[in-house]
Amino acid sequence: MTKRKSRVVGPSDGVQCIVTDTGRVVTTDLMKQYEMPQSKQLGEAMFKYGETIDPPHDLVKLMNWMNISVVHSSCIHTKVQDTVGIGFYLEPEDDSKIKDKEKDQNYKSLMEFFNQVNDKEDIITLLKKVAIDYEGCGNAYIEVSRGKDGNINGLYHINATTIKWGKTKDKLIQKVGNKYVWFKLFGNEKILNRFTGQFKDAIDNVDEIANEIIPLTQYSWRSACYGLPEWLPALYSMFGDLKEQEYNIDFFVNYGVPAYALLITGSTLTDEVQEEVTKYFETQLKGSSHKTLTLSTPTGVEMKFERLSVEAKEASFRMYRKDNRDTILTAHHVPPYRASIVEQGQLGGNVATETDRIYLDSVVNPRQRAISWIINRLIIQKGLEITGWEFKFDDINVQDAEKDSQIHQRYFQIGVLSPNEIRKELGLEPYEGGDTYYVQGTMTPIGGEGAEEAQTQAPAKEGLTEGQKSGEEEVDV
Repeated sequence: MTKRKSRVVGPSDGVQCIVTDTGRVVTTDLMKQYEMPQSKQLGEAMFKYGETIDPPHDLVKLMNWMNISVVHSSCIHTKVQDTVGIGFYLEPEDDSKIKDKEKDQNYKSLMEFFNQVNDKEDIITLLKKVAIDYEGCGNAYIEVSRGKDGNINGLYHINATTIKWGKTKDKLIQKVGNKYVWFKLFGNEKILNRFTGQFKDAIDNVDEIANEIIPLTQYSWRSACYGLPEWLPALYSMFGDLKEQEYNIDFFVNYGVPAYALLITGSTLTDEVQEEVTKYFETQLKGSSHKTLTLSTPTGVEMKFERLSVEAKEASFRMYRKDNRDTILTAHHVPPYRASIVEQGQLGGNVATETDRIYLDSVVNPRQRAISWIINRLIIQKGLEITGWEFKFDDINVQDAEKDSQIHQRYFQIGVLSPNEIRKELGLEPYEGGDTYYVQGTMTPIGGEGAEEAQTQAPAKEGLTEGQKSGEEEVDV
């Protein structure tokens, strides 16, 4: 028998697909199945709903990977929680104009609105749904409703997979089953009929007036309207994990029956024997751990089954899964420990701190700035017509609390931070007299309140008697 040399084959060899040992066909161009079909006929959607623009990929299939890949799902929920799930606060644009925020009417109105943006949700609950769509398929939408006074009275999440852009790019349509409704872009002062998708000068029936939509998209060069998620390059790795899991499931369904080699000496493999062996492994053995195969062989013919190695394959599977996991983490830019993955010998010290800083600067902070801009400029200023306050997200604390306290103490002792500035970073309320800066030692004020009094008291120490200088006390008799 001539030993065949193994080599890696690929597209250069004319390979268009791979057939696995379980009979599955895996195409090499996996990404194509996520592309939207481009029909050239005039279908029902064009006549009934008006012309729409299809997304470059099937958004439902992209979102469905959250139900398949554990690491992918964990990364998405981690980014969502770190970005919008911690909480929020309102900060005055000018501290000097706000004496008591609890008594400020604009502050009270905004807090009341954000604590209940619709009849079921507060702003954080709403934004977490929006962020899941944004991370899952690269697109997210916020529905905006207005009251009779023209001001915003409600915010709602819309499932991104149900939305399509109109060809005119000034309206969008949501289609669920056989039902559909139109929306106009936020800030468009034209009146849109939500059932016909036509702009009108006036609509008598208030129920027919369309609400507005604020879109959020991850930029993609493939579309001017739709976005694509940043994790898309990891699709092949997630698909590989899926096929590896299916292989292992098949293995255990067959009660852990390993692969065997059939060795025959003294004769050749006849069609009858091949049929019996195939039937035994594919039908009789599957689903049962106790089956017997009986074969009759001619005199002088020896037949033997030799078990192939399973341990080596399992070891390679473990390495393959780890490589795929690392690829998914890289595509999401999420540190392993943030996705609840802990391994012995992970990065520590300054390297871990630098990794956390990169995660904040490249993932969390940019997303918070983008969403904060929408809330502050569009919703608060234009929609609610309120000024003087800014919406901000609470930050995740990826640093060690003890290190933070040491930094605060050092800056306090050299007069860089005042007590109130430290309290502000910790989310605590300031106190009267806490704006003074101090230096290490006697904690003598160097500026602000109390500084003048300290300077007038200091010269009294210069007129010491000889006895006081030597440490002796003078007692008046």
